[in-house]
Amino acid sequence: MSKVGIFGGSFDPLHTGHYELAVQVKRELKLSELLIVPANDPPLKDKSCSASFADRLGMIKAAFGGMDGFAVSDIEKKLGGRSYTINTVRALREIYPPKTEFHLIIGGDQLFRLPEWFRYEALLKECKVTAVTRGDISYAEMQEFANELGYVRVLNMDIPDISSTALREKLKSGSDVSGLIPAKALEYINERGLYRG
Repeated sequence: MSKVGIFGGSFDPLHTGHYELAVQVKRELKLSELLIVPANDPPLKDKSCSASFADRLGMIKAAFGGMDGFAVSDIEKKLGGRSYTINTVRALREIYPPKTEFHLIIGGDQLFRLPEWFRYEALLKECKVTAVTRGDISYAEMQEFANELGYVRVLNMDIPDISSTALREKLKSGSDVSGLIPAKALEYINERGLYRG
């Protein structure tokens, strides 16, 4: 049976935390493929993304292009409108073979917001959900919350905690961000002059 991970987000911009999480989770869960899915219009964000969908897709492709077992999907752009994960998972089910096992990957911050997600209870039944520790959110707190929800696995990993908001500010001011953004994604950002204000 094929195990496919779904790692969604704004990726505005893609940073080293996203990259490390993707690589480590793929290995830890023994996924056949990890699908990175930029959101078309994230419902829980207060404002729209700074970079266009095409540019967010471009920087992800630059970072993960040619890496075995990683793929980038524009499924949420094709679906249009607000990006509800339940709709994404169901659309992917129509593309992949019937017995594919889907694993939704979320950060620790999103675990606590999961009950706010559109039709989250249905989502928990549609796919396996794995939440990864992030920043100063304790593994014990995450595990306790996951146990209350049911159907959620928590992975304790050492992932760099990087703020996309702070990164955008650094890029805007011309500060050095090497090490915070994967080299090929940063090349893409610089070539396109993204986040320069």
